[in-house]
Amino acid sequence: MIELRDIQKYYIEKRRVRGGERIYAVNNISAKFNDGNVYAIFGNSGSGKTTLGSMISGYVQPDSGEIYYDNSRIRTKKSVRHVFQDPYASLNGAKDVAWHIETTAGLNDLDEENVWKVYENSGLSREDYRNRLVWTLSGGEKQILAFSMALAQKPSCIVLDEPFSFLDTMTLCRELNLIKQTRDKILYIYLDNDMNRCAYVSDFIHVMKEGKIIESGSTESVISSPENDFTRQIIANMPDIEKRIE
Repeated sequence: MIELRDIQKYYIEKRRVRGGERIYAVNNISAKFNDGNVYAIFGNSGSGKTTLGSMISGYVQPDSGEIYYDNSRIRTKKSVRHVFQDPYASLNGAKDVAWHIETTAGLNDLDEENVWKVYENSGLSREDYRNRLVWTLSGGEKQILAFSMALAQKPSCIVLDEPFSFLDTMTLCRELNLIKQTRDKILYIYLDNDMNRCAYVSDFIHVMKEGKIIESGSTESVISSPENDFTRQIIANMPDIEKRIE
């Protein structure tokens, strides 16, 4: 379980004169994320969702407020892993896939064979990819490798920041289904600017706008009965395959 208590993150807008205005990327957010669930945080670009996710993972420190991991403010090695939209944030382009699997196993005292199984469960063949240099992989293949490395470590929580933006539809569905199938063991916090993806993968949705959470609830309730005008507008403009077929 992860709990956020009144966390804030702001930046100072630089001006030619002395001083500057505070620009809040995250403004006084409190939320609780319970184990055994997938929480989606939806927001347009600039809404603050990436900053929020980075604070949960520990890559960015809040300016105020507190974050608790299982009722403790101490974030351990097994507490949270972060999967970035840009997979190069956690990959070495000059190394091959096998090096990444071996390194993930070695640094985290994992059985290498089990790490390979996680990679193959994500849909990519060990035989076909083990000697491929990362720079030769497609964007989607890099994203799958980064996700597999995080998943194999079996952390308490994985923060996913638009992790599958390069994937084709069929591969995307496979990875989202993998998240749903493993949520009983790992708490997922999934960040995206696509409400369809958020609705498909999640049990609960938080909607962010201008650094604040403006609506929260079960996925079913937010999608079927949104209370906020912004949320209603987003849902009204969600692509509908049935409409396109007609």
